Amino acid sequence: MRKLVIFAVLFLALSRSSGFSQEFTNASDSLKDKALNDALRCIKMTRMDLTFRNDYLDIDPFRLQKIDQLMRNPLEISFFSEEMGSSLGKDRVSPPGLLEKGFRYIVSRSRKTHSGKEFEFKEEFRLQSEDRLFIKKNLKKIDKLPDKLREAVSYIYLGLLKADSSWHEAFKELSPKELDSLKNYFPFIILEDEKDEFKSVEELDKQQKYEEALTKGLIPLAEKFKLEKAYPGNALLCSAVQKAEESLQEYLSSSPKIKTGKNDILLSLETSQGGILIGGFGSSVYKGSPGIIIDLGGDDQYNLTSSNHSTVTLDLGGNDTYKAEGNYTLGSGFFETGILIDKSGDDTYIGRNFSLGSGLFGVGILIDEEGNDRYFGDTFVEGAGGFGVGILSDVSGADQYNGALYAQGFGFVSGFGALVDSSGNDSYYAGGKYKDILRYKDHYISLSQGFAYGIRPIMSGGFGFLSDFSGNDLYVTDIFGQGSSYWWGLGSLLDFSGNDKYISYQYAQGTATHMTLGLLLDKAGDDDYISHGVSQGCGHDLACGILEDQAGNDNYLSFDLSQGAGSANGIGILIDYSGDDSYLVTLKSNTQGYGNPRRDYGSIGLFLDLSGRDKYLGNGEDSTWWTTPSMWGAGIDGEFKAGSK
Repeated sequence: MRKLVIFAVLFLALSRSSGFSQEFTNASDSLKDKALNDALRCIKMTRMDLTFRNDYLDIDPFRLQKIDQLMRNPLEISFFSEEMGSSLGKDRVSPPGLLEKGFRYIVSRSRKTHSGKEFEFKEEFRLQSEDRLFIKKNLKKIDKLPDKLREAVSYIYLGLLKADSSWHEAFKELSPKELDSLKNYFPFIILEDEKDEFKSVEELDKQQKYEEALTKGLIPLAEKFKLEKAYPGNALLCSAVQKAEESLQEYLSSSPKIKTGKNDILLSLETSQGGILIGGFGSSVYKGSPGIIIDLGGDDQYNLTSSNHSTVTLDLGGNDTYKAEGNYTLGSGFFETGILIDKSGDDTYIGRNFSLGSGLFGVGILIDEEGNDRYFGDTFVEGAGGFGVGILSDVSGADQYNGALYAQGFGFVSGFGALVDSSGNDSYYAGGKYKDILRYKDHYISLSQGFAYGIRPIMSGGFGFLSDFSGNDLYVTDIFGQGSSYWWGLGSLLDFSGNDKYISYQYAQGTATHMTLGLLLDKAGDDDYISHGVSQGCGHDLACGILEDQAGNDNYLSFDLSQGAGSANGIGILIDYSGDDSYLVTLKSNTQGYGNPRRDYGSIGLFLDLSGRDKYLGNGEDSTWWTTPSMWGAGIDGEFKAGSK
């Protein structure tokens, strides 16, 4: 009887205006907003109560302003992430557009790193008369090339000079010795060792203390790096690459007949920016670390190594194989810029570490426009950024993504990492190599698929986005992944349509742990969510995790601390808008609208199903509301209608 009385009062109460944000105020009559308001009233709260301060600890030098803002207003992460995901999709084949999205929120920190003036994101490459004279003097050998081909080479070469000049400015405050320390030790603290599982507790403890001391020593060096100074030259390079693509398309439209030499090479030239290679329409093999590769077509083999200069590779067609002969190659920016664009064909990319759209103190962009492609990498791959930008954009085809760690839309400290897949039935797998030895004997860390990560408690994290726009997709991680984060970052996985399956073991599917934010947003399709625990809309330790499914007949399965669960002053929210759904949990005591009472004022857990005929094995029941044995937890299953009170 008590349930029915309170339920009636709940739905008759007038909505309170929170003034929480402009976006949510304007949409206050939406189903989501109404349901949230009702659920919060059920636990005697308003949206104003869903907030975190940014001063629990001293603000480290790498805290990003946007992350601070979103921590104060965690309900905004859905709007912000969807807007970011959509804009990345619109710019999916535009190097300048992708670069701008990556830089926009990572150059502005909570501690000012530049003059504070509005950052200008408008840089366009224009070939000046002095540039033509420079090319004529320094690249005499390209005079014999057809006009449009010569123009493309000129654009890219001059753009590379601009980018490397900007990187010089960004690192200007560092001595050569300090720069070497960053190059040597940051990869060291990022990479894992498979042999760690065989080390004793004492060895692991000693290793951890050494790495902590090393990391602290790198902070003052990383502070000297001025990422904002790298943008102008990189924007010019991206603009130059885009213009080069246009010139090459004009060249191909003339149906040229060319004469190539050995290995189907039209031009081979050494320059201050590395080699320049132009391949014909046949099959070519490329080796080493050329600064510029332009391949006109054919099934090609790339066996590439890292370089000490920025690089651009443009392949215009064919079923190609790209193989990294070491780390830091194939669309990799390691203290520089690496751009790889493949226009068509069913391609295979075999990377190692820091590869396939990876930027560490650099910019790495990989764009594949057509074909059923396969991507293989180890650590910090497939759209991973730290102190820079790493983006992988695949436009069409049924693609396979395989990574071990920090992959598939990963944002490290002061970084932006994104994987954007525009269409096709795709599969994403991350994990299976580095064991989670501190917690389990039989599980592996992933930290991938829209994941952000900071080094607790001294370096805040960045932005990690995975945006998939269509297709029936499969996502698999093990420990940490799928729209989740750790320590002052935002990890978001956005799937816009398709019948998808999400599989993970723990810390996944819209989960945030330790003062951070995580979101899994699925906009349409009949989806399956499978996990063990600390997942499916879970926030732990002053963090907010949200799982939001907007349409479809969905199935949710978990063991514990999931499906709208808050822990240790965290906020966990699960919202399902529509469809006939099923929810299954093993432990009823801390799931489906649970906020545990730990640490003074407890936690918040909200479970909301807004419509449909739903089935429950756990706390819930169709067309009712419930509370759990917790401090601030509630679940509502109702038939919400827009505009109703």
